[in-house]
Amino acid sequence: MSPLEVDVAIAGAGPVGLLLACLLRARGLSVLVLERRAAPSSHSAAIGITPPSLKILRGLGVDRDLIAAGVKVLDCHLHGRRGPLGKVSFRDIPDEHRYILSLPQSDVAAILRRRLGEGAVRDGWEVLGLEQDAEGVALRTSGGSVRARYAVGCDGARSRVRDALGIRAPGRRYGFHFVMADFVDRSDLGAEAHLFFKPEGSVESFPLPNGLRRWVVQTAERVDAPPPGLVADLVRHRAGFDLDPADQLNAHAFTPRRFNCESYHAGRVALCGDAAHGMSPAGGQGMNTGFADAEFLAEVLASPDPRALLPAYTRYRRRAASAAIFRAGWGMSLGTWTGRPLSVLRDGILRHVLCRGPIGRRMGSFYAMLTIPFNTLAAVPARALRADAA
Repeated sequence: MSPLEVDVAIAGAGPVGLLLACLLRARGLSVLVLERRAAPSSHSAAIGITPPSLKILRGLGVDRDLIAAGVKVLDCHLHGRRGPLGKVSFRDIPDEHRYILSLPQSDVAAILRRRLGEGAVRDGWEVLGLEQDAEGVALRTSGGSVRARYAVGCDGARSRVRDALGIRAPGRRYGFHFVMADFVDRSDLGAEAHLFFKPEGSVESFPLPNGLRRWVVQTAERVDAPPPGLVADLVRHRAGFDLDPADQLNAHAFTPRRFNCESYHAGRVALCGDAAHGMSPAGGQGMNTGFADAEFLAEVLASPDPRALLPAYTRYRRRAASAAIFRAGWGMSLGTWTGRPLSVLRDGILRHVLCRGPIGRRMGSFYAMLTIPFNTLAAVPARALRADAA
């Protein structure tokens, strides 16, 4: 049986892989997305979409659908040992979207699938191996053979494409543990985010669409099978909210890890999103960094000579990921200090430095990812592109 032939084959039908496919289709390239799962995931996972990402999505005409489905978070309130410390506000950031949009990753993926159209995604087609030659990439999958001029691994932190390329992903685990769960929201917190930093550990709370709310609690050890009532008990003790365990829809334990691949491409195969980098979920940087990867890479792959520009993709997107990894790690480290002395110090930093004065006024733009450079190929100086190609 002859292999399917396309311009670009993409491993992974998460939001980043689907966005890349849509961007390439909009530029006139034929694409095929290969997803190992037999059906789309319903796990809410990442939930925050930043203003730069909404700008990318507007180019596809799906921003209105996303905004209509999501919740606009205008403020993030910070609480310490004895009460409120201040807030990070997005109301005055220099962008037309003065908010972070809360929308589950699964909903984002569903909207992008509809935009991509029928036949572009093959569910249940796991990439088992690949080989490159001078003209393209041959992919062996569980569903059949695919031949593409270029291929992209958007297949997550445990990327099989990355392993096939032999690209190293040096990194480390942070050593902090969390359990997150979505609940039917019976609080009075509305459409605002709240972070509670206590000597015993942190609690994070974010609004979700459809009357739901996410709660994330720090735990002393990893809890792979969170017992019923654990999240509710920790929220009650640290944040003072009485959650009914019967309102809990799910629970997921995680231990954040950071990594940044040494290269984002090898030959005609590139890595994008979580396959290329990983970071703490603090601040919602990960998925949005992947969206910016996809925008840059789509421009590269649609250019007359993609191979000449792939080194620039590695250089500039790796630099942007490094900035996002630092920000996410810094925010998580500060938020996970435990014990009374460090909690007192953190309260002072948050109250008097990060929520006030010139630094406080910049925190909205900082967490809205408006200050990370080179989100697009067009923003890279032509002289630098020539140097990378050489």
